[in-house]
Amino acid sequence: MAPLRNGLLAALLLPFGSALAVEVPAIPAAAPMQGAAPAEASNNFSFARYRADYVVDADAGNTQAEHYDILLKTRSAVDQFSQVRLSYSEKMETLEVLEAYTLTADGQRRDVPADRIYTQESYSSASAAMYADRKVRVIVFPNLAPGTRVVYATRRSQRQPYFPGYFGLWETFSVFNQYDDAQVTLSAPASLPMKVLSRGVQGSDAPTVRAGRAQWSWTYRRGTPLPAQNWTAAPWEFSPTIMASTYADWPQMARAYQLKAGQAAKVTPQLQALAEEVTHGIADRRGQVDALYRWVARNIRYVAVYLGNGGLEPNPAQSVLDNHYGDCKDHVVILEALLAAKGIDSTAVLIGAGGGPTLPAVPTLGRFNHAITYVPEFDLYLDSTSAWARPGQLPDGDLGTPVLLTGPAKLARTPANDELRNGMGFEADFVFDAAGNLKGSTRLQPGDSAEIGMRASFARLNAQNRARAEASMVAASGFDGQGRLELQGDPQDLQQPFNYTFDFSASDYVDFNLVGGMQLPDPPGAESFRDAYAATSAPDNATPFQCDASLRQEIYRVTLPPGVPLIAVPHDQQFSNAAGQYSVSWEREGQQVIARHRLRQNAVRGNDALCQPADYAAFRELFQQVRRGFRGQIVYGRVPAASGG
Repeated sequence: MAPLRNGLLAALLLPFGSALAVEVPAIPAAAPMQGAAPAEASNNFSFARYRADYVVDADAGNTQAEHYDILLKTRSAVDQFSQVRLSYSEKMETLEVLEAYTLTADGQRRDVPADRIYTQESYSSASAAMYADRKVRVIVFPNLAPGTRVVYATRRSQRQPYFPGYFGLWETFSVFNQYDDAQVTLSAPASLPMKVLSRGVQGSDAPTVRAGRAQWSWTYRRGTPLPAQNWTAAPWEFSPTIMASTYADWPQMARAYQLKAGQAAKVTPQLQALAEEVTHGIADRRGQVDALYRWVARNIRYVAVYLGNGGLEPNPAQSVLDNHYGDCKDHVVILEALLAAKGIDSTAVLIGAGGGPTLPAVPTLGRFNHAITYVPEFDLYLDSTSAWARPGQLPDGDLGTPVLLTGPAKLARTPANDELRNGMGFEADFVFDAAGNLKGSTRLQPGDSAEIGMRASFARLNAQNRARAEASMVAASGFDGQGRLELQGDPQDLQQPFNYTFDFSASDYVDFNLVGGMQLPDPPGAESFRDAYAATSAPDNATPFQCDASLRQEIYRVTLPPGVPLIAVPHDQQFSNAAGQYSVSWEREGQQVIARHRLRQNAVRGNDALCQPADYAAFRELFQQVRRGFRGQIVYGRVPAASGG
């Protein structure tokens, strides 16, 4: 988790995702306790034994043998490991299950029957089966219970490297898991260049050379896993890690990707004609970029299409046009071709969406999971898989991230996830009558990230779920009442900003016949940062975490009915530390009270770096000040006259 970020309408927002299929860093788990599981386990499972042995050939083809011995400590672990699913590319590699069995708490071995080890289409292939070759090898373990160990061994043989001459290894031992006995070995021809980096494990990055082969070996143990933390970056950033690559640097990887991707973006007569049609009457080159981007975002449906090396190689732009669907790489090539048809240069961008602000020193494909577009003429990044982002806007997972521009073969960075993009604000009015009922409205001031999420939500509203959403918004604020959304703009129109207001009413909110104090009501239809302190409930934080800059502003206008004395309003407050600044000001105008809350968060160590565990205390202190600021009460009512003695 990271410091406070936009979560507007969290119950309504749908997840965004468009992945670039690459090898995922292996994250083995933990170690065992012998015998039966304890009455109250400190973690759900552990690895008694983990082995990963990589043997690389001269052409970077390789074989990976893995052995897992996992102790299940809880019912949750039993559910998690009842099936093990292993994904592979049918055309690029083979995957064998060498053995699979369970060991009961009293030591009995039960082999998994042959018919309980079978092959399925992958989840991604199921949506486009005739075009996909991703498969999943499934192992179903029977008769599991806490205290059982599941054991399985596999051999994966990759004869066609993802890229010519490319081999990558990435093993991360998460500090949140327990490891009794873990070992990774790597063997490759001594003549094959291999860049190696390890951290927090036993073993050397320098190989031992015997009979023309270089060999590495690392071991790792962790008896006590780290407890879960409130805020944490990706485990590889701080956990013990092993990385190896036959590529010397990131530009080499960019050039390898561009070999096929550049060919896929060929301009055909149909693409040329489409580009002319979409940009008809638009002379401005930036306007042409925007128009072509909007066309791709709205007309090319996102579907994960893997064929052979399709996880890494885009389909030809003409094929994408013919089918009107494709994955993230396909979005990039058709947009690149359409732009090229108008004489506008662009390039594919490999990005680790949501992966944080840093790159490892060793170039491995596992760091990237997505592809977007860069237009150098306008220093402009575009993500057409996000159908709800206006040109120039990016989903927050794409922001502040190191990227690889494949055309020029160089590293760059997307725009920072700063307060302009990660900002949010609202104004809320509450007008009370003498009976304590209220009417009000909420008007948002969304930053880029919030606007994208709002479009995605409201584009899916119909009359039925709209009414349910309105009722949910009112109830979430603790009101007994009703509300109505008023959309400002069309969520599907990417040429204009989009927003909404929320009008609401509630009955019997307060009793003005009594002297009382009223905190600022929680406005329906908006997310206040008043509860930010809940994210820092733990007294400390042991891991690095991502801390983007942001700005949240909230303006409240509370109008009391005539004749109700307004006795007092709170004092202004200001606070500042390394994590940011918080202020609240109070103003009285007749029967109206205006409160302004403002919270600015800092990227404490800069936009390109993670916050460190020591920085957590400043955020905890800052959010506690926010909690205190929202405790302020408007005091109202007639004070009874003192009776005589």
